[in-house]
Amino acid sequence: MVESSKLDHFILKYLKRTNRHRSLKEMQKCLDEKKPKDNKISKTLSFTIQKPPERRKTDFDPINAKKREDRKSKTARDKTVQIPNDFLKIAKKFGLPKEHLDFFYEHRKSFHWESKDKTKIHCFEKTCKFTMETSKDCLVDHMKTVHNYKDVECDKQDCLFFGFSQKNLNHHTATFHGHGKRPDEYGIHPCPYSSCKASFRYRDGLRAHVNVHTNTVFSCSFCQYRSVEKHNLQNHLNLHFDIKKHVCDVCSISFTRKQDLHRHEKIRHSDTEFECTHCSFTSPSFNAVKKHGLSCTERLKHSRIL
Repeated sequence: MVESSKLDHFILKYLKRTNRHRSLKEMQKCLDEKKPKDNKISKTLSFTIQKPPERRKTDFDPINAKKREDRKSKTARDKTVQIPNDFLKIAKKFGLPKEHLDFFYEHRKSFHWESKDKTKIHCFEKTCKFTMETSKDCLVDHMKTVHNYKDVECDKQDCLFFGFSQKNLNHHTATFHGHGKRPDEYGIHPCPYSSCKASFRYRDGLRAHVNVHTNTVFSCSFCQYRSVEKHNLQNHLNLHFDIKKHVCDVCSISFTRKQDLHRHEKIRHSDTEFECTHCSFTSPSFNAVKKHGLSCTERLKHSRIL
């Protein structure tokens, strides 16, 4: 058997090395009591020394870790932008409609939040300079009396579209039911209405087309404007609040819509000739090509009258 003194010495070293100060102190006290007495008398400790638990080892898997990070980043990207409560309080104070809070939060740097009385909204007709204080349906009366806005029903088959003005209905009839709409040769998604021969390459195009049939639209909270596409409503609100964030690099003229900037650059700052997309007609004048398109025989071969 191992001698008692050697065993005590070994335990003391173990306790000191593992920083068990309380156990070391108690054992030292027991040894001090043991010295003056007979060495043959053995004493047992009043406590047991337990082995520390083994540390669990985990194998790091870089592939799975990367997948988890990718899932987290994808989840973060998919989340919509949360509008802060401070901004919601300001929006409520200024009387902004809930339907357009995402628009106002996106363009919050374009507005000067001074007071509700000083918030002005513009008529979106190009030739009209009318402005007034912002409130729900504030421009409805103006559009009715000055610009003759009214709901006009489309009389074509399988079409529930309602134009907000006669001009809007004419545009709908010309673009949705009229001549010259070239069919997409890759269109694999046909319109579900038997009276309509349109087909589309992607489902998003078909969904927007059907929304016109069913008159499923996004509406403005200030006037009668409606549109199937949400980005058209965004451009419409930019007109209401005179937000022009698309600037020409050559002449510094600003535009509300990106397509208006591209059209300006082609007409004003391009030396190339304009070409008809249906035939070989070319002209240095954009208006001449546009006028030619009304009577282009190649374009009129494609008809989608319902």
